[in-house]
Amino acid sequence: MADPYGILAPTYTDQLPALRSQRGQLVSLIEEIRDVHGRLACLDPSEFWNSSAQRAYRERVDDVVQTLRGVLNYLTEAQDQIWSSICRLEAEE
Repeated sequence: MADPYGILAPTYTDQLPALRSQRGQLVSLIEEIRDVHGRLACLDPSEFWNSSAQRAYRERVDDVVQTLRGVLNYLTEAQDQIWSSICRLEAEE
């Protein structure tokens, strides 16, 4: 099995850089998704949107906002797991 990130490496000195790199990538991804989530959540279609197409659009945006919220929860959980692994490996030094 290929291990391009070094996660399965036998020593913590090999694993730590890979875990830190993954955590950095997750942090960047989380920030980008939070930015998009915030912009979508702030869309104000106004009370004057009366057509069925406009209401359908707003409902779809709401669905995307909810989905992004779930994605953010999963990514934050993954980031926390990686952080825990980093702390555990650093403690073994």
